[in-house]
Amino acid sequence: MIAIRSRRSRCFTPSNLTSGRAVYAWCKPMALGLLLCQLLISATSISADTPKTLNLGNTGEPQTLDPHRYNLRLEETLLNDLFLGLTTFNAKGEIVPGAAESWTHSADGLIWTFNLREDLRWSDGTPLTAEDFVYSFRRLLNPKTAASLAYFLYMIENAAQVNQGAMPVESLGITAVDTQRLQIKLAAPYPYFLERLLYPVAFPVPKHVIEREGDSWIKPEHWVSNGAYALKTWQPQAYVEMTANPHFFTKVAIKTVRYHPLASEQSGYNRYRNGELDAIPSVPTSELQTLKTASNETANTALRLSPLLSSMYLVFNVQEPPFADLRVRKALSMAVDQNILTTKVMRSGDRPSYTFAPSLISNYQPATLDHKGIALSERQAMAKQLLAQAGFTKTNPLTITLRHVSGIEGKKINLAIAGMWRSIGVKTTLHQAELKAHFTDLRQGKFSVAWAGWIGENNAEHYLSLLQSDIGSVNYGRYQSNEFDALMRSAQEQADLSKRNDLLSAAANVAVKDYPVVPLYNLSVRRLVSPQLNGWEDNLRDMHQVRYLSWEEAR
Repeated sequence: MIAIRSRRSRCFTPSNLTSGRAVYAWCKPMALGLLLCQLLISATSISADTPKTLNLGNTGEPQTLDPHRYNLRLEETLLNDLFLGLTTFNAKGEIVPGAAESWTHSADGLIWTFNLREDLRWSDGTPLTAEDFVYSFRRLLNPKTAASLAYFLYMIENAAQVNQGAMPVESLGITAVDTQRLQIKLAAPYPYFLERLLYPVAFPVPKHVIEREGDSWIKPEHWVSNGAYALKTWQPQAYVEMTANPHFFTKVAIKTVRYHPLASEQSGYNRYRNGELDAIPSVPTSELQTLKTASNETANTALRLSPLLSSMYLVFNVQEPPFADLRVRKALSMAVDQNILTTKVMRSGDRPSYTFAPSLISNYQPATLDHKGIALSERQAMAKQLLAQAGFTKTNPLTITLRHVSGIEGKKINLAIAGMWRSIGVKTTLHQAELKAHFTDLRQGKFSVAWAGWIGENNAEHYLSLLQSDIGSVNYGRYQSNEFDALMRSAQEQADLSKRNDLLSAAANVAVKDYPVVPLYNLSVRRLVSPQLNGWEDNLRDMHQVRYLSWEEAR
């Protein structure tokens, strides 16, 4: 029999329970204590004889496990366990050596030389060499690959021209000096290069398998990768199962992991409480206060709260009326109250944002919306005047469709935004779609105004580049400003980080006055993680490779 104690409750589970299941009978605490029992018992005892499969919730079903064709954060989570780039991150989210054990760069910041580990192997045992990275970077930038995030590596010499079909892939500025040394030449200085290499777009892929199997190489029966884990099974809408890569250069404590796509936050929460999952990416806001109170009852808490480098925003399709009109965009932006959204509507710990690049970014002065600090009533009056100037009045109201991702939370937020717009005479229809369909429509420009989000790096350029006119389909609203583009190009040619950030700030000040987007909030992570899972470190990237985790030994 297992006993788990807190100051106010005592819970017991029968000894014949199967691992990973929770039974709530025999608990005799107060209501709060009952919740605590449910959360703590959800990950029951771990047999020393039978390795326990780690079951993790993921925010949805992946579209692909090809690192060069991925597009979603939920895919990046999986790919970080399956592959290893030149750099990687540790449990705290800090940049550390990956497939490269060391590197140097020239004084002008243009030529980077990476020294690979000598013990690199693909999961089938084939040696991994510098030539594999040359092949992989060329494949990413090859226009035939149709990689929507290929621009992530446009800082490499000739990358943009190769990706646009103007130059052959052999022109890309990457060379294998020998089997263990890789040299990459940049078109212009890029001080964030090591951070950019963290992304799956920079991961190596197995040439010897792809040339044999074509696009089928990502099927489990053909799978080969170089990360701590290899793909074993992919059951759509059920789980993606990975097993430890026997040829990875370090051993892992957890041998098998399954990622389960979650239909909703509530579904994930229920499955965690039922003992089906050991960690979930988010909990419903309706449960948050109860969970916080329960967490105060024990140091062995399951609730993990932390800030996330992120930007959630509304994007306007500026190429089509009515959003081609700056007055309309500005009016709608002024009517949105970010503070009300975060404190009254969402109540999830997310922070209101008045800048497109998150304020958490180091050594950068963000550009803030001009109307921040003006009373809502005054902003509403100004917004009505702008709409009237654009031809929209009570007798001819502005009517728009606001697109968002399906789910209770998404609907709640966007209903609130529609209500704010109603106060200035705008009629809003909500259109919801599943995650995949939503962002497919955004990349194709099939929307008027839509919710969007970007998560990732500790540099402003990562976010501001989404507004560059030549960046491709991730500039969802097709915003175009010659002044903004010129400042961004100047920043991208600057090696000095301080001067670069000053130019990025100047570019942001141009964009903020054009209102191509409406900053809404920066996310805060609210996870549930089994107290029996060791090695989980909260970090600003909210990235947690399974190879850093282990099970607490059974007592």
